[in-house]
Amino acid sequence: MTAFRIVLLAGLVSVLLVRAALAEPAAKENYLQDCAECHGADGKGAQPEKRALRGYISVDLTTISRRNGGEFPRQKVYDAIDGHHRIAAHFQGDMPRWGSRYGAAAGDAEAAQRARERISGLVDFIASIQEK
Repeated sequence: MTAFRIVLLAGLVSVLLVRAALAEPAAKENYLQDCAECHGADGKGAQPEKRALRGYISVDLTTISRRNGGEFPRQKVYDAIDGHHRIAAHFQGDMPRWGSRYGAAAGDAEAAQRARERISGLVDFIASIQEK
């Protein structure tokens, strides 16, 4: 029975690793498509012409961990991307509420799950570009 559990556990770990490896390119593609215009392809901020726009605030995504005492605040980043927890009076900028744009509509559980997975992938990608 123990050997069976070890084989089962090894198989589960393999599946999770393959899934993570396949998800990373999709998350990077999503980042480049949805985030790079404002945060730059490298995450350090947009191009100079974008920064020159009045009221535009470019956030360097590669220094989030450094700005948070060396810890990557996964939930805070997730919430910022999702946008459902923002209070309009306390939010500066016009970052889209990606949870809504990705189809996390009330009542559609499958769309909400896909939106959560897509946002989680973006969070994982942003975590992977943190400066050491």
